[in-house]
This record gives sequence, C-alpha cells and structure tokens, in this order.
Amino acid sequence: MAVTELDKQMKALKKDLDRLQADFGRLTNDGGKAARQASSTAHEASASALAKLEEEATRLVDGLKGAGQSVVEGGEDVVAGVHEKMQERPLIVAAAALGVGLVVGMVIARKR
Repeated sequence: MAVTELDKQMKALKKDLDRLQADFGRLTNDGGKAARQASSTAHEASASALAKLEEEATRLVDGLKGAGQSVVEGGEDVVAGVHEKMQERPLIVAAAALGVGLVVGMVIARKR
C-alpha cells in the first residue's frame, strides 16, 4: 500500500515536472519573440531618429551657407564703399593713416 501511494506521488510529480518543462518552453519562445520584436522596434526608432537628425543637419548647413554668403556680400559692399571713399578723398585717407600710425607708434614706444 505504501508503495502504491509512493508510485502515485511519483507520477503526480512527473506530471508536474512535464507541465513545468512545457511552460518553460512556451516562456522561452515568448521571450525570444518579445526580444526580437523589441529589437526590431528599437532599430526602426533609431533609423527614424537618424533620418530626422540628417534632415535637421542638412537644414542647418543650408542656413549657414546662406548666412555666410550674406556676410561675404555685405563685406564686399563695405570694401567697395571704403574704396570709393578713398578715391573721393585721398588726402583725408592719407591723414587718417598717418594719425593711426602715429598713435600705434606712441603706444608701442610706451610699452618699451
């Protein structure tokens, strides 16, 4: 009688163990699917973020090119204006250059 009861408990334990193994197998499959799905989602999100970053970088570079071109054009206008004034009043330009040279020379002489 004790042997029969022990056999029943062993069979019950074996059934429980078989169920646990099956459950573990299903969990492993589900976990693998979830990991693949998470990886796929992360890959899509990073690709989308990279595309947005590239678009923004292109937009900023284009804006900087436009700003640089505006600065160059403005600088050319200033140089042309100064050149024109120098041709209109050469004596004033020479006097101003002499004055600036004199001031720079005095500053350098004081430092020695």
